[in-house]
Amino acid sequence: MFTKIFLAVIFAVAMGYLEAAVVVYLRELYYPRGFNITVKVGFPFIKFGPVNELRPFSKKLIWTEIGREFSTIIMLLTFALLVGSSPAEWFAYFLLAFGIWDIFYYVFLKVILNWPESLNTTDVFFLIPTPWIGPVWLPVLCSVIIIVIALLILL
Repeated sequence: MFTKIFLAVIFAVAMGYLEAAVVVYLRELYYPRGFNITVKVGFPFIKFGPVNELRPFSKKLIWTEIGREFSTIIMLLTFALLVGSSPAEWFAYFLLAFGIWDIFYYVFLKVILNWPESLNTTDVFFLIPTPWIGPVWLPVLCSVIIIVIALLILL
């Protein structure tokens, strides 16, 4: 069990780096002067819908980005199905990998870009089915919670 958890951590950290690298490239290409969302999201700390600061992209690029996000979820799900041996383990390994991936995505963005400035910095979390924005601490907190839930299921 501990070997599988260790491998899940390694896999998820690597995915976090890969995801951060893609965002570094996108920001360099499309936001060379910096990426900043000025909207501050109050309670319930998440807003769904258009974001003024996002550059208008071609439909091809939008669909490519949505496909990338969908593919990330498929990769995490596939990993969980390969490592787990029951529905409970599949669910737990998905949660574990998702939580670690999401935290390390922000860790690597901080290391590479020195962004976010703080955990209160507003970010775009997902584009599916519409943009989701809120403070960085929200997905980090959710990730910590789902990691704990995953470990409780596995251990």
